[in-house]
Amino acid sequence: MKKRKAMKSSQKEASIEVSTSKCYDATFKEMQIKRLRERIEFAVNQLRQAISEQKETINHSLIYIRRACDESIENSIQKQIDRLQSQTNNKLKIILQLVQQNAENIKKGINAKQMTENSQTSQKAQVSQTSQVMQNSQKSTQKLTYVQKAAQVTSANANANTNANANANADEWNLVIKKPSSKSQEISYRERRLIITSKNENWILQAMKMRNAVNNALKKAKSDIIVATVTKTQRDNNIALTISEKYIAKALLKQKDIWEHIFEVKSIKKNEKWYKIVIHSLKINIFNMKIEMKYLRIELEKYNSELKLIINSIWLSKDENRARKNHASTILTFKTEVEAQKHLKKRVLAVRSTYQTIEYRDYRSSDQCQRCQTFEHLQNKCNKSSRCLFCERNHLTWKHKCQLPTCEDKQSCNHTISRCCNCQNAHFANSVMCKTYQAAQSISSQKDHLITEL
Repeated sequence: MKKRKAMKSSQKEASIEVSTSKCYDATFKEMQIKRLRERIEFAVNQLRQAISEQKETINHSLIYIRRACDESIENSIQKQIDRLQSQTNNKLKIILQLVQQNAENIKKGINAKQMTENSQTSQKAQVSQTSQVMQNSQKSTQKLTYVQKAAQVTSANANANTNANANANADEWNLVIKKPSSKSQEISYRERRLIITSKNENWILQAMKMRNAVNNALKKAKSDIIVATVTKTQRDNNIALTISEKYIAKALLKQKDIWEHIFEVKSIKKNEKWYKIVIHSLKINIFNMKIEMKYLRIELEKYNSELKLIINSIWLSKDENRARKNHASTILTFKTEVEAQKHLKKRVLAVRSTYQTIEYRDYRSSDQCQRCQTFEHLQNKCNKSSRCLFCERNHLTWKHKCQLPTCEDKQSCNHTISRCCNCQNAHFANSVMCKTYQAAQSISSQKDHLITEL
């Protein structure tokens, strides 16, 4: 019994101690909370004071900023006005100079015409005088001596020479005015290229070394041909030689015995134009490897009449893009346009199914030609006349020069009067403001296949 009483008393004491400790903890926490609240209130009051002070400083700074902005805007507007005035003055100077030159040319032309008219009238007068002399000589019975006859002949020849010189000067002036435009026939980029297949499949491109070796070999053989570049083709790892603009690839091909040892030549061919079509929705898992594309060529030529390909078909997309798909498009290459047109827009048989074909294009609708400044083709396939990007005239852009002799800028300057050859407005031909450019960009944003040249 005593033990039980002692246990109960100890338990009561322990519970009293716990309760007292809890009360102490609660009061301590309340004190801490009160202190934190006081600190927070103090910090909030300080922040309010700082915010009010900063508002005043911000208002003052805004006033200064507005004043500075107004001054800068006025200065920029004044600068733009000065610049426009200088541009207009320069353009007016150019126009005045052109008008003066045209006036001088017109005056020279009028003077030349007056000279010709005067010479014609003098000729008529001389003819009439000679006819009168002849009549008088026939009427008179006196015979002329040899010296008198010679004097008449020399005077007649002198008059004829003066008239001929006057007519010649007038003809020369007409030739200067009506000078025919002679266009030199330019050799195309394709006609200056040779494609070489090397026996060594693991050859390494050393462009400068190979080019210099070929040129040195040609120089030793006393040949004027110069190789401009040696590059690697995108297809089949071949070598492409490009000759300078004076010669065509046939001239270099005739002298292949001089330089073919440099490349370990297996075969040489000219850069011919091929015609291509595209097959859609071909299964990738059947013909994904390069070796399997040979079997696709055999399959196509076997089950499609009059279908003969020059090379194996090539995937249109990259390996990385094909890894995510089950179907893709391939390119079929033909030697002539007639063969390509036969199988264009016509379903082709292969692997127990038929596939749709479309035309192959190596450009976007937004691609702009640097020669004629029109769209939907590139410079290497342009047959149109050259147009300037800046001034619309019939010359290449890099040949554009300022008409003022004192101007040092070789390309476009402040004196250039810009004019677009596509929409006839006052801007460059590649300007974003051009309506033709905007239309080409909108067409290109649609489904427009871009294929790089093989």
